[in-house]
Amino acid sequence: MINANSNIISKYGHIIKKQIDEVFPAWVLNNFSVEIIELTAGKALYELAYNPDLYRKVPGPNASEILSGQAIMTLADSLLIFPVLTQIGQAQEIVTLSSNTEFLRPIKAGKITINAEVIRAGSKVIRGQVSIFDADNKLCALSILCYIYI
Repeated sequence: MINANSNIISKYGHIIKKQIDEVFPAWVLNNFSVEIIELTAGKALYELAYNPDLYRKVPGPNASEILSGQAIMTLADSLLIFPVLTQIGQAQEIVTLSSNTEFLRPIKAGKITINAEVIRAGSKVIRGQVSIFDADNKLCALSILCYIYI
């Protein structure tokens, strides 16, 4: 589920609604509870709510849960789309061309903050960056993605 405050909905609700209704698969919407904190042309800030299904158990004396790599990559690809579309508009259809994620440290259960921004929007390809931070505001994952107009 993706939620936003009334100011964001009044300005970008049509973009959010189209992605929810036509683009995102049900498994993304059913497993990720994301709050859009800020959304402007080319930039977004999100918070991810805890869902135990997204975490893997780490056994041992310091047993813990860490956010799965698959969840991190899905978040990056799914959430960069909003700053991209607020910058370029919805008239063009785009698809993911490439994605590169670096896992810098484990993301333990707690508040997760996600920054997504467009790096460059060219005539055929749009590049963006997604940074994922843990509850201590430490950078844990960094993704660079490219979308292409189709």
